[in-house]
Amino acid sequence: MGNKTQFHVGDWVQGETWDKQRIYGYVVKIENPEDITKVYIVDSVNEELTGRMIRVLTKSLQPVLEQEPVEASLEQLIDMALLTKDEEWFAQLSAELRKLKKQYS
Repeated sequence: MGNKTQFHVGDWVQGETWDKQRIYGYVVKIENPEDITKVYIVDSVNEELTGRMIRVLTKSLQPVLEQEPVEASLEQLIDMALLTKDEEWFAQLSAELRKLKKQYS
């Protein structure tokens, strides 16, 4: 994998843990140094990882192709932004959710 992709909080990613377990989730935090990324695991071959936040080498992650966010996913991310007290991310996600609701109403 070994890429130099810049990730941002909220980006959907897939990749492997240090022990080669496949994971799928979204970025919660970019650690310092930037070669470590904290990821909330939504799905994994190791069911024990699902629902947990883990630190992963950034070079072992790949971006997931952009998908149209659905309302439930945005609400989950808003909850995560509230838990991490990330006001900027919260505002961004809230705006996306309002836009989505307006689009389909």
